[in-house]
Amino acid sequence: MSINHNKVRPVYMNLFQIRLPISAISSITHRLAGIYIFFISLPLFLFLLYFTTKSYNDFMFIQQAFNNSIFFSTFVSFSFLVFAYHILTGVRHLLQDLHIGESLSASRVSSYIVFILWFLLTLFVIWMFYL
Repeated sequence: MSINHNKVRPVYMNLFQIRLPISAISSITHRLAGIYIFFISLPLFLFLLYFTTKSYNDFMFIQQAFNNSIFFSTFVSFSFLVFAYHILTGVRHLLQDLHIGESLSASRVSSYIVFILWFLLTLFVIWMFYL
């Protein structure tokens, strides 16, 4: 048995030159959305739930914050959109766990469907709240 010790392995890989498939991008962003939800959206939504149910004055304060602060309303809308994206990609992954859409072409199509649905939902949220 001969061992070839002259193999050249890459020492430096430029991550910006790697072209990932759309299903890999969907999977990676699903994980990033989960991290964002756990550390940012969950505390935010619990904070909002607490203050909107605490008293009428606190509810009115939160409502005024939504109406008067474009930063606060945009932040909450973005957190909702990240949560919606996580749900969409989670359903995609659950269907793949049930062996529905496991092939490469079906995985690619389902990734595009998730991105299109999320883009339409984003346009709907922008249209409802900001126009």
